[in-house]
Amino acid sequence: MKILSHPKFITYLILCIGLIFNTNSAYATPPLTTLNQLIKIATQNNADLKSKKLAWQSLIQKYPQAIALNDPRISYTEALRPIETRLGPQDRILSLNQKLPFPGKLELKGEVVWSEIKTAKIRYDKASRDLIVNIKQSFHELVYLENAIQLSLKNKKLLETINKISSADYAADISTLNDVAKAQSQYAQVSYDVQLLTELRSSEKTRINTLLNRHPEYNFRVRSNTQKPAKLAHKLINLYRWADTNEELQIADLAIEKSSIEKKLAGYAERPDFDLGLRYTQIGSSGINGVKNNSKDGLAVSIGISIPLNFEKNNAIKEQARLNQLKNIEAKKALKHRLRNKVKGIYFKLNNSYRLITLYGDNLIPQANRALQIAQLQYRQNKGSIAKYLETQSTWLNFQLAYQRALADYAKNIAEMERLTGKSL
Repeated sequence: MKILSHPKFITYLILCIGLIFNTNSAYATPPLTTLNQLIKIATQNNADLKSKKLAWQSLIQKYPQAIALNDPRISYTEALRPIETRLGPQDRILSLNQKLPFPGKLELKGEVVWSEIKTAKIRYDKASRDLIVNIKQSFHELVYLENAIQLSLKNKKLLETINKISSADYAADISTLNDVAKAQSQYAQVSYDVQLLTELRSSEKTRINTLLNRHPEYNFRVRSNTQKPAKLAHKLINLYRWADTNEELQIADLAIEKSSIEKKLAGYAERPDFDLGLRYTQIGSSGINGVKNNSKDGLAVSIGISIPLNFEKNNAIKEQARLNQLKNIEAKKALKHRLRNKVKGIYFKLNNSYRLITLYGDNLIPQANRALQIAQLQYRQNKGSIAKYLETQSTWLNFQLAYQRALADYAKNIAEMERLTGKSL
């Protein structure tokens, strides 16, 4: 009991406990994260999405400014040398003026801004969909990298054992130098592959973390998936039809709508604006007796009108608005063709990825499994060489990696098709 109470023993015990906790924290398993969790965090924290939402909310505040009259103007004049009139000197003048646009002009300006507000809302919706698609694509790429790393690590561990066996067999004059060299070269290659895949996994995690607006080196895990997905059941004609209503084309429609309103607004270039004023003049004493309204202050109302005489400028304004509308119409047609072309391209990639999934999953990998079992059995019975076994093992690994690549490509292309069509597939 004296040993337990000794200061040196207590210090040693505290150090050991601290070392245990530090070791546990250093090697703690990173949290497992699902795709839905990543999407939820991203939609709540992504900086670009927040920016799009603030831009939409900011434009809403532009509408009351667009439909409001200009601020009235008030001016005060103090006469340093008053102008003498029959009624007396004009000592000071107070004026109030208000500009009035031609009827209907402010309403059209408001419609232009309202079109911009609707466009900003759709841009926000598009940014939200793009963010989800980017998360899905990065997630499925990360799943592929995780699976590829696990397969490569298993292969590396196997090659370590084969390297030891081949070296021992070569020393016993059972295997050839070529077998040893091949085993060592494959081990070096798979070691490089593991390092490369690990760095790619780190980069993909950083990409996801930046989309989630958190520290780029935040560590997390994703669950692997090797199940064969269901084939896309939608026909190409339906995908075309959905793509014709996606956010990009909605924005193009609003651009045409806005240019149509601006075309109407351009017609007001040849219509006058008005100016309404009120003027108060303070009159001093004239010093002349018997004059009616002597030193009585003056009050006047003024009405002004602008004269749009610059016909060349006004015609240019109208022509610019007309050409801008035609430009937006043609831009929508071009965008529609590009989207359909992208849909067809992604549709081909989807079908090709699914064909590869079926080819490797249903045919090549089962065959490679059987060939690997035979090669293992022959090697154990001294009926086959290390080189043949290594070749069979390499083929099996390549088929497994190709299958995982096809799974990831299929999932990523599904996400891209969702971006183009605006539908959850």
